[in-house]
Amino acid sequence: MSLAMGISRFGFTPIIPLMQRDIGVTEWDIAVMASANYLGYLIGAYISRKQWIRKQLRIWLGGGIVTSIILLIAMPLTLNDLLWSFLRMLSGFLSAILFVVASSITLGQGRSDWAGYLYSGVGLGIAFTGLFVPLFDSIGGWAAAWQGLALGGSIFGIVAWYTLSKASFPEAGEQGEIRSQDKFKRDYEWYVLLISYGLEGIGYIITATFIVQMIKSMPELSHIANQSWILIGLAAAPSTYLWAQIAKKTSLKLSLMLAYGVQALGILLPVIIPNQVSTLAGGALFGGTFMGITSLTITLASRVKPKAQLQAIGELTTVYALGQIIGPVVAAYLQKNVNIAAPSLFAAVMLILALLVLMTPKIIKFRKI
Repeated sequence: MSLAMGISRFGFTPIIPLMQRDIGVTEWDIAVMASANYLGYLIGAYISRKQWIRKQLRIWLGGGIVTSIILLIAMPLTLNDLLWSFLRMLSGFLSAILFVVASSITLGQGRSDWAGYLYSGVGLGIAFTGLFVPLFDSIGGWAAAWQGLALGGSIFGIVAWYTLSKASFPEAGEQGEIRSQDKFKRDYEWYVLLISYGLEGIGYIITATFIVQMIKSMPELSHIANQSWILIGLAAAPSTYLWAQIAKKTSLKLSLMLAYGVQALGILLPVIIPNQVSTLAGGALFGGTFMGITSLTITLASRVKPKAQLQAIGELTTVYALGQIIGPVVAAYLQKNVNIAAPSLFAAVMLILALLVLMTPKIIKFRKI
């Protein structure tokens, strides 16, 4: 998770200002690369549900780790916009594959309570990029930043392979699993979970992708741009464990609703009170919820669909990816035609809608989970 999501996927966020400074990358170039990454993530999420992925989990795990590192190395080897977009699309594709495969392997051991530890890797990877991208930048600018992330990603990848390759992989070809896939029913409760998670995808991605760039564009706050990104990662790392503990004391549904509300507040704080304290506080609240929401949702899905976990996680990741494609497009339009605060307001509205969706009466039985 640290490699596939924290570094390979979100490492782009703190490097955006460096590419603008060093080689004059435009706003349009950034938008295209981001959209390509989200498109790749969507394709990967959809394909991850296929039988030929389930039959070769070990190959996809190892190949995905190695290729993700190669893609990081390749970014500064070209100045071609189309190649950049292609590399970012492949990176997004592998991020989704590795996310679903790692989730399936880990949760497939019958320990859904491990989700809190598993998804903390995303926060660790984000914190790594926030801490080391400025260091790599001081060595050799934007190109060194990409190469440095590849080096750090290699370390995470080696640990991931050494750990996960020893796990017991489910045999996708067995009759039992084929029958279990037939039992996957998309009932009302399942669609409610899908819709709420898709709205989260729309709401969170605006902040997750552009926060460093947005803060750097504000003269009075530009000096805390990297600090805010580090804080998001550090807050995200323990958040999945903390939200799991909250869920134990309440329920998965109630804790998920609370997380949506807290995340909306974190996004709104810098807009309502635009100063250094509120910006950092908002970053902490955002970082402390977005992976918690993922962990709670995946855990809930694993318990609702225990015999079809891979398919359930794949569908959730697909709708999440759809949301991540929609979010930046709407945000770019609002920023251009309304004002700089409009995207954050839009994101907060999406999260409140996600909360309201979970409050629908028929979802009440989730309280027992």
